[in-house]
Amino acid sequence: MNLGPAAGVLSAGPLPDGSLRAAKSDRLLAIATAVGFGIVCRLSQYAADTSVWHDEAFVALNVLQKSIAGLLGPLDWHEASPPGFLILEKLVVTWVGRSEYALRLVPLLAGVAGLIGFAVVARRLCGARAALWAVALMASSDKLIAQANAAKHFTLDVLCAVLLTWLAMRILRKTRPTASFLMWGALGAVCPWVSFASVFVFAATSVMLAACAARDWRWTERGLYGMANLWALWSVALLLVPIHAQLSVPMLDFWHDAFPDTQSLSALVYWLGRAVLGFSNYFWQPLGLLLLGLAAFGFVRWWRTGRRIELGMLALPVLFALAASCARRWPFGGNPHMVFAAPAVFVLVGEGIEALRERAIGRLHTVGIVALVLLFMPGVLTAAYRIAAPRQRHEVRPVIEFVQRHSEPGDQLLVFCPAEVEFYTGRDFRNAPAKSDPSTRVWYIATRSGERPFPAQEVLDRLNARRPRLEAIEEFGAAAYLFGPERASSAATTPSRGRMDTR
Repeated sequence: MNLGPAAGVLSAGPLPDGSLRAAKSDRLLAIATAVGFGIVCRLSQYAADTSVWHDEAFVALNVLQKSIAGLLGPLDWHEASPPGFLILEKLVVTWVGRSEYALRLVPLLAGVAGLIGFAVVARRLCGARAALWAVALMASSDKLIAQANAAKHFTLDVLCAVLLTWLAMRILRKTRPTASFLMWGALGAVCPWVSFASVFVFAATSVMLAACAARDWRWTERGLYGMANLWALWSVALLLVPIHAQLSVPMLDFWHDAFPDTQSLSALVYWLGRAVLGFSNYFWQPLGLLLLGLAAFGFVRWWRTGRRIELGMLALPVLFALAASCARRWPFGGNPHMVFAAPAVFVLVGEGIEALRERAIGRLHTVGIVALVLLFMPGVLTAAYRIAAPRQRHEVRPVIEFVQRHSEPGDQLLVFCPAEVEFYTGRDFRNAPAKSDPSTRVWYIATRSGERPFPAQEVLDRLNARRPRLEAIEEFGAAAYLFGPERASSAATTPSRGRMDTR
C-alpha cells in the first residue's frame, strides 16, 4: 500500500480537525523557524567579510582578468568552474566592484534561495515532521553555511538540484504539466552552465519520468518530455567545449584520491567504503556514519511505502556521479563537488529520523528524544556559535596591508600564497625570480590550514637562522615576517625555493 508522504503525520492516530490543523500549523511554523535560523547563519557569515582564501582567489583572478569570452576557454590556476557562474560573477564585480562582498553575493543568494526551496520540496516529498528534521539539518550544516559565503559555485549546485527535483515532482503529479515541462526543460538547458553537477540531477529525473512516459502519458506529454530532453542535450553538447578547455592534468592529479582505486578488488572496496563514509560525513560532521545509517533507514521506508519514482530521483544522481568518478571525470566522496546531493541526503535522513521516532514507545520515546538531541546538538550549537564568531579560513588581507605599510623600496617578497597576494595587490608572483640578495630585507608571506606548519618551513627556518627578524604579523591562518640583511657571520646565501619579487 502506498502510504504517501504524509503517512508519518497521521500515524499516531486520528485527531480532531481543529487539533490536526493546529498541529500542522505548528510544524509549518517550526520549519519556517529552521529556515529563518539558516538564513541568519548565512547572513551573519557574509557580514563578517573575511579574507579570500586560495580557492576563492583562483575564481576571482579569472573573473577579474579575463573577458566574458575568455571565461569560456582555459582558466588560469588550473581552475574548473561552470562558465555561466563565472559570467555572473563578472557581471556583479563590473557593476558593484571587486570587493569580497561582491564576489560572494551570487553564492549567498543561491544559498538562501536553495534553503527556502528545499523547505518547500521537503514538505511535498515527506511529512511535516520528517521535513522539519531535514530542513533543520540543511539550515545548520556547517559546510553549506560556509559555501554560501565563498566565491565558488557550490550553492548553485544545491539550488539547481532543488529546482529540478521540484519541477520533476510537479510533472509526476501533473500539476500544470505543460508549464512544468517547459520550465524543467529550460532549467535542464540552463543549469549545467552554472552547475556542472545539475547534469546528474536532470538525468536522474529524466530517467525516472521516462517510466511514466512509457506507461500512462498522452502523446502531447511525451512530446513535451522529448523536447525538454533535446533542449538539455543540446545545451550540454555546447558546454562540452569549455569543459574540455578547463580540463588539465594537474587538476586531475589533485583529485586522484577521489577516483576509484582499481589496483585490486580489495583496494576498490576499501576506496568505495572510505568515499561513501566521507560523503556522508561531509554534510554533518562528526556524525557522518550515523547520518549514513539514518539515510539508509529512510531509503528503505520510502521503498516500502511505494514512493519509488521519487526515491530514484533522489538516489540516482549520486550513482551517476559515482559512474563519472569511475571515468575519472568527477571527484566522488567527502568534498564540495558532491554537495548537489545534500537535498537527497537530508530528505532521506529526515525520513529515517521520523520512522524511528514513530516506532519509539514508552521509555524508548525518551531514548529517541535524547538521540535526536545528540544528533542535532553539534551542528546546531556550532551554527549558533558561528553567528557571533564567524568562520575564518586565511585572514591574509590584514597581513598584506601590514606588509604594504611597513615595506620599503628594495624589499624582496617571498610569497607562498601567490593567488591571495595577487588578488589584494594586483602583482603576479608565480614566475618571480627565486634568488634573494643577502644584503636586502626579505618578507616571508604565507598561509596555512589549521595547525599545520607553513609551506616551505625550511626556508623560514633558514631565514630565522641567518637574518634578524625585524617585523612580524600573525593572523588566523596567515603570517608575514620581515627579515633584515644576512648577518656577517652567515654563510653564502643558497637560492631558495619560493616566489620573490623586488619592490
